[in-house]
Amino acid sequence: MQQELINQALIDEARRNRHPDHEIDQIFINRWSPRAFSSEEIEEETLWRVFEAARWAPSSYNEQPWRFIIARAPDDRQRFVDFLMPANQAWAHRAPVLALVLARRAFSHNGQPNLVSQFDAGCAWGYLALSAWQNGLITHGMGGFDRDKARLALGVPEDYDLMAVIAIGKHGNQADLPEDARKREFPSGRRPLPESIMEGKFQAK
Repeated sequence: MQQELINQALIDEARRNRHPDHEIDQIFINRWSPRAFSSEEIEEETLWRVFEAARWAPSSYNEQPWRFIIARAPDDRQRFVDFLMPANQAWAHRAPVLALVLARRAFSHNGQPNLVSQFDAGCAWGYLALSAWQNGLITHGMGGFDRDKARLALGVPEDYDLMAVIAIGKHGNQADLPEDARKREFPSGRRPLPESIMEGKFQAK
């Protein structure tokens, strides 16, 4: 209990240090990517609300190139965990839902390469992450997984890129995390906005 109070104090302090340069809705500030998941199942309607938000993300030609393979049954989740990198396996196995984000490489209307499919799929993931937070859930996106192993294990066709694995669930006990993950279990800051913006042409910053 004492450790939980200490961990919560660290989170609260980190959140107080997340100050936007300009006024924005608090959901953008409060959302973060914890690793401490509860194994408690997600209510069906709540889960579908999260994916419904992703459905309405913008995309080129309204192509909606994203696809999500989700794992909720124990055997399915273990199949996902098996292709995660060890550092992610150590905590992601507790999440009640794991999802693989795919991006279709070609446009369906003409078969030409869709050069912004990954861009659009990333936008859908962003909508999903914000909707999850709005519905009392947490998410954590992972690029650390074996894509060849995942493609084989899940039967993903070659015309889809495997983008990321997302853990979805309720916030759990930080004490369950490995020590190295526990040390990083707090909201991170962001670099100042001017460091990300270049006007007129590229400027090294």
